[in-house]
Amino acid sequence: MPPTVKSHHPEQSPEPPKLRLTEEHFINRELSWLAFNSRVLDEAARSTLPVLERVKFLAITASNLDEFFMVRVGGLQLLREQGLRVRDSAGLTPTQQWEQIHQQAALFIARQYDILQQQLVPLLNEKGIRRLAISSLTPAQRTQLREYFAEHIFPVLSPVVVDDAGARAAIPALQIVLLCTVTSGDNGHAEKRHVLLPLPANLPRQVAIPDPDAGQYLYVNLEDVVTLFIGEFFPAEKVSAPARFRVSRNTDITVDDESAFDLASEMAEVLEARLKSPTIRIEIESGASREHMRIIRDLCGARTAQVYDIPGELDLRSCFQIASISGFEELKVEPWDSHPSTAITPGESIFAAIKRGDILLHHPFESFDPILALVEEAAADPNVIAIKQILYRTAKNSRIISALIRAAQAGKHVTVLVELKARFDEARNLERAADLINAGAQIIYGVAGLKTHAKVCLVMRRESGHMTRYMHFGTGNYNEATSKLYTDISLLTCRAELGADASTFFNTVTGRSRFVHFNKLSMAPYGLRERLLSMIRSETERARQGDAAEIMLKMNALEDRQMIEALYDASQAGVKIRLNVRGICCLRPGIKGISENISVVSIIDRYLEHARIFWFRQGGKPAVFIASADFMNRNLSKRVELLTPVEDKEARKRLQHILETHFADTARGRTLKADGTWHIAHVTAAKAHRSQEQFAREMTKRARQANESPDVLVPHTPK
Repeated sequence: MPPTVKSHHPEQSPEPPKLRLTEEHFINRELSWLAFNSRVLDEAARSTLPVLERVKFLAITASNLDEFFMVRVGGLQLLREQGLRVRDSAGLTPTQQWEQIHQQAALFIARQYDILQQQLVPLLNEKGIRRLAISSLTPAQRTQLREYFAEHIFPVLSPVVVDDAGARAAIPALQIVLLCTVTSGDNGHAEKRHVLLPLPANLPRQVAIPDPDAGQYLYVNLEDVVTLFIGEFFPAEKVSAPARFRVSRNTDITVDDESAFDLASEMAEVLEARLKSPTIRIEIESGASREHMRIIRDLCGARTAQVYDIPGELDLRSCFQIASISGFEELKVEPWDSHPSTAITPGESIFAAIKRGDILLHHPFESFDPILALVEEAAADPNVIAIKQILYRTAKNSRIISALIRAAQAGKHVTVLVELKARFDEARNLERAADLINAGAQIIYGVAGLKTHAKVCLVMRRESGHMTRYMHFGTGNYNEATSKLYTDISLLTCRAELGADASTFFNTVTGRSRFVHFNKLSMAPYGLRERLLSMIRSETERARQGDAAEIMLKMNALEDRQMIEALYDASQAGVKIRLNVRGICCLRPGIKGISENISVVSIIDRYLEHARIFWFRQGGKPAVFIASADFMNRNLSKRVELLTPVEDKEARKRLQHILETHFADTARGRTLKADGTWHIAHVTAAKAHRSQEQFAREMTKRARQANESPDVLVPHTPK
């Protein structure tokens, strides 16, 4: 393990006795996450936003809630079934958490549909975006839908009789399923059966109806079309009005990769097992008959699952499609441009630009293209000998992977660690790994017992008889699609010590080499936690010695108890601590005698805040880091992560500016109170400060100034 960073002061004052922390000093992780999703829902209710932007935020909350149930609630269900009563830091047992989640989720869902039906639908109708009810269709529209049904829907759907042994397995997770009762024969000899009709996810949820007057977007939901023509599946029989429902299954099923012989095939088995895993949530659209509700509950195992009566259309993720329809640009936010980095001359080799000095990028205000250029240029450059990279999540048609394939085909030594355990991306990563193997790349399927979550790319290039290492360190994934939606930090560098560390890192994770020492980097689970703790304790000691001490941290989640306790200690010593935490925060700020020197802000805005930036005052010579890790136990103890120091003076100043701009946000920033509630500042729109908007303006100004720079310097002479 690397040595920890010691305090600046040779003589440390004795630590005062620590206050005993109890459950009241911590916020439950799951309830904190629900509070985060509620902050996202606040954006759907924000009347100053264009309606389609609000619809997008509503869809985000629905997608978030699905994943929360499948992963977090699924895990709690297993603990409940095992009868475990272990309490979390906030003092709640799995059963208590389960019950409180159910209460909070029910309130949240009610608010979702209230916003949809009372606010968004009227606005959409007013602007010409209308979901048509079956009862309001004209004869011509019914004819159009019948033709669409016959060509695109009827050949795809497959009814399944409930009595069949495979009926339960035929219910796919997160897809809408119709349950109807089919009666044949006359009243004297009638036979009744119950039938399921799962609606495939690859069919469009909204079926557009041509508008004769133009200027409108008229549509009917897929489940409404199937309901209208459901009799086509059962000629000469009577079909009841179908009930509509949707199930969520537990995805907290993982492969035992420490004993796995063939990780790829065993991961495929896990994906297959998830298709039949226990139900954890059942959503039933209001209006279902009692008989149908009973059948759904029995079929899905409602004794252990939470059942929700949904007062409207199921699966609000489909609002993403509404939010992105073309022709209604005035109902969307005005786009912010993603600008090229001013540190790179247009047409210049990325290697020449990096050689000139470290390049810090703030995405998506600055383009992700330099990272793509690094890999693509490396693939084509005859002087590049090797490329090594970690891939956790990638784009659907990834330029990164295409470049790595070309590099391998060109005979370069390409080593890629593809993390097969990246949840919900497992299947895609299996396919990508196969493509890379076929191209001749060396593939590593992660590290036994740990997820590899680090973001690093290393390019080895021969220059003047010597080998130069070029690197990218980042806080986000190598995904050019999400790079336009998430705020992240990238560092491009060719510093020799970082290059040596990057090589050591890859040798450690790909070759089972014994971890020895890093010059600059810190890696979880071998030293990253200790490095951060030493930095916090160094500031704590400075405060005890009477020096100015300050910490600014930006992350996605703060849950790890040891890190929280260290921050509490620092606060008690007088360290000024400002935290920018997007989502989960289990720390309570503002507790007298414990955390009154800590403030917490959460930014929810157009882009998903995803960067991790850690700043420590260090006596006026700030130590600044970017990282792939949050302050969560899973990141610090159960994943392979990297903490990268930023040593370029201008880059450090820029990261400090990013942090301070976020802390000053009064437009989209919410502050956390000691009671666990979040509050937004009450300021007029004219005085509100919006951090993401400021970054967009600053980048536009910087790009304009770069474009206006004269090629010829003209001196002013006396007149």
